[in-house]
Amino acid sequence: METLDRETVKKLFDHYRKHRDGIRNKPEMASICLICGSIHILPKADDDRKLFCRSCGFAFYRYSCSVCGKTIDGRDPKNQACGECGLRVCSCGACDCPSRGDKN
Repeated sequence: METLDRETVKKLFDHYRKHRDGIRNKPEMASICLICGSIHILPKADDDRKLFCRSCGFAFYRYSCSVCGKTIDGRDPKNQACGECGLRVCSCGACDCPSRGDKN
């Protein structure tokens, strides 16, 4: 992904910090921390579905739904946590619960 300029990062941070709905639909938001605004985001070594901020340590889910292929982002209110496994539920209703498969 292309590196974002400071002005773009600030605009995206300011908008999505207040209005998180839809963050899953903005690919560039995978590289911006909503806690501190840093762009130093890396994949978490022990969980390929999580990213973490090197600046403040905040970790969040961001991965593709195995059913529909849409992006799931744990910071988006439309991707609530699954009550059974803790993963995020896609806007299509699917969850990748390890013990049950997806829940539709």
